[in-house]
Amino acid sequence: MALYRILMLILAVIQVLFATPTALVGAFADGGSIGERLLLILVHPFAAIGLLMLVVLPRLPVMAIRVIVALLVLNVAADLILALLIAVGSVKGDWELAAAFAAIPSIGVVYAVTRSDLRAQSRSC
Repeated sequence: MALYRILMLILAVIQVLFATPTALVGAFADGGSIGERLLLILVHPFAAIGLLMLVVLPRLPVMAIRVIVALLVLNVAADLILALLIAVGSVKGDWELAAAFAAIPSIGVVYAVTRSDLRAQSRSC
């Protein structure tokens, strides 16, 4: 499990490093709809910071973990919907990039669900 946590730490840092510049670009870009900008400016950075918190902080309350998982699921869903819209031609862009942005948050959802302390806390309630 320690190796899994180290891998998740590396992936979480990569996600933060990707989300920060895209949020800045999204804030100042000329093109794109308001939904696309909100995805870049709000959802990606908050989900990336949440994933980093999930990995770094060993004892998060169950409610905080649920909020982080909800952000990660929202991130994955929004990226996959955007990739689908790009693939069918409704929105301009590279669908591969939108799909790639969903990869690390997807792994983060699996990590959150498989955390042993979360399972132990939920059993004790």
